[in-house]
Amino acid sequence: MTKTLFMLIGPKGSGKTHIGDIVGRNTDILFLRVEPIWLTVQPGEDGWQKVENAVDEAFMTHDRVLVESLGAGDGFRSFRASLSSKYEIKMIHVIANLDTCLERVRSRDASQHIAVSDDQVEAYNRVAALIKYNWALEIANDPPASDQDILSAFEEICVTD
Repeated sequence: MTKTLFMLIGPKGSGKTHIGDIVGRNTDILFLRVEPIWLTVQPGEDGWQKVENAVDEAFMTHDRVLVESLGAGDGFRSFRASLSSKYEIKMIHVIANLDTCLERVRSRDASQHIAVSDDQVEAYNRVAALIKYNWALEIANDPPASDQDILSAFEEICVTD
């Protein structure tokens, strides 16, 4: 079986973690939260390499892995290119209104996420909203998509695995 890496891409607060949790609980796809890995990065350490190592380790026991990211920047592009040489990658776009995203960031459990100011969230999200990839799937998550809609959408893109 082909090893497939699913990448949830969207603004901070768009619901990537929520979607990943639903998929991870209800399918054989391992959801690997990336933010907790970044929270352990030490000064001078390559965070993207640390995340890639965690992805490689996850693929030792799973054929399908799901990660989350804003999907922007040179570091991400290098990370994605490196992983695409080893795994099939399916890009999933999570879409939500940027004002809704900001409100979600303000109200979520900050201990589980990298702390950023409202201004930083708005700046990151303006960039993330412009990201364009060849999407295997787009999930409109404002209002939040139902668990069943999320699982049905994943089922459709998994048929080709």
